[in-house]
Amino acid sequence: MFKSKRRQIVIPQSEHLRLVGALAMLWGNADFELPPVERVSMVAGMALHDRGYGQLDNSAIGEMSEDQWQGIARRSFSMYNSDVVTDTIIKYHVRRLASYYNTHERQALAAEFSQGIKGQLQAHKLSKLIFERMDRITELTDNISFLFCMDVPDSGTVSVFPRNHVDTEVPIKYEVANGLIHVSPWPFSVDRFESYIFAYHLDGYPERLDPFILTYQLERK
Repeated sequence: MFKSKRRQIVIPQSEHLRLVGALAMLWGNADFELPPVERVSMVAGMALHDRGYGQLDNSAIGEMSEDQWQGIARRSFSMYNSDVVTDTIIKYHVRRLASYYNTHERQALAAEFSQGIKGQLQAHKLSKLIFERMDRITELTDNISFLFCMDVPDSGTVSVFPRNHVDTEVPIKYEVANGLIHVSPWPFSVDRFESYIFAYHLDGYPERLDPFILTYQLERK
């Protein structure tokens, strides 16, 4: 779960994932091609990328022990999904998270996950390049939702490949502040999108669920 940095509310991972799924569903326009996979598989993979947390988790980002985080990461990586494209997108995301920290434990976990991904790609004759490029989109949409759920103004950049058969990368900058999400250059199919996710008041969560609505507006800058 995410603890707001400015309010006494929390956002479960399931709601964080819901925002990521909305962004993935909107992906693609004349300048940014959709990846060459079934769209529902792509959206599901990105929308379920942290599936190991469950529906109303109580594992706070930045407060978990290493053992607790690794347990969730292993669960996310190993959970079954009959759609192999969806499952592989999720595995790429979890492997990337494991590689972020240069500790012996994390590097060993990342190597283990890499072997699992290699076997899955070979067994199902999947393109490593396609999934590496889709993982950039997962990273971008995840980062945007991550900042939104932290509930304070912030920004960042992730480079993606706008064309499936071209090796040119394009850095995409995102800014999140007070419910507004700005992205440039614009990779989405609509100029504006507005929706919401649920948060809950911190006091009593998760035994007592006192809901709070967080609205967001995705707008072309």
